[in-house]
Amino acid sequence: MTQHENHEPGLLSRILLTPILLLTRIPPAALLIGLLLIGIIGFGAYYSLNSDFFGLATPPLEEMVFSKGYQHVSAPDQREWSITYEFDHDTTFTGIVRHVSHWREQEIPFATHDILVTTGEFASQARVHVSVLFHTFTYRYFEDPAPSGTVNLLHIIPATPAIYRQLLEVREWNSVSIHGREILRIERFDPQGKPLGYWQDAGCNSILVDSVTILDPGTPVP
Repeated sequence: MTQHENHEPGLLSRILLTPILLLTRIPPAALLIGLLLIGIIGFGAYYSLNSDFFGLATPPLEEMVFSKGYQHVSAPDQREWSITYEFDHDTTFTGIVRHVSHWREQEIPFATHDILVTTGEFASQARVHVSVLFHTFTYRYFEDPAPSGTVNLLHIIPATPAIYRQLLEVREWNSVSIHGREILRIERFDPQGKPLGYWQDAGCNSILVDSVTILDPGTPVP
């Protein structure tokens, strides 16, 4: 009796091979454009969403060593930072969030968020258009007189990993209260102590946050 082996691929094999076969039939130009679009979308999401992507993009806060008064920071690679504060008292910002994004900068890896907190007419999307890009904000209003209220872009350093996790819960249109000590300047130094430059905001509010409270989930303000 002659035995014949059946080499026909099973259902599971066909399912696994189908995506590969489909990819081989896509023109190279179309495949390149598709990969480019995916890369652009991924890049935008990484730098704009308030997420640590299931812990895969968590900043190295627990690896950093902060001095008791949060005036000096050192990293495992021996980089160091010196923090100068603007006032001898704390500040509380309370209002409606019009923008929130995760800050991912290797130069200051312990700075984690940009949050735009507004009050009064600045909270109204019909009255005032706001935009945040590259840690700066702009706004424009559509009709005179000038809008009343306040608008503050907070560049945030969380005082603890627990505060960082709370900041991950902040969303646009939340009513929030954010408390901490405002920062005047952050100076950077290499492992040999050579100055590498400094960060100092212009018209914004850099702040070491020790408390963040979501007062109300909120809804878009007309």
